Amino acid sequence: MKYSETEIKKLLKTKDLSLEDQVKVNILNFIRTIHLNEEDFIESSYGSKFFGVLPMTFEKKPGQVMGLITATVNGEVR
Repeated sequence: MKYSETEIKKLLKTKDLSLEDQVKVNILNFIRTIHLNEEDFIESSYGSKFFGVLPMTFEKKPGQVMGLITATVNGEVR
């Protein structure tokens, strides 16, 4: 997924987001936070948890280019 300020604004204006769109919004907000804090993504580690309507986690070790994102839907981790 490529970060797009336009895409996130469009999604946030939608009243009833699908499950897929909720996941997109959460991921894009996480990326936006990293960008706004001017963090070095590759050299940073993350063990973040989001406890909103759609609970999600994001985990990444220093030096990794990609991390692991999970969402809990109806008690099932995906």
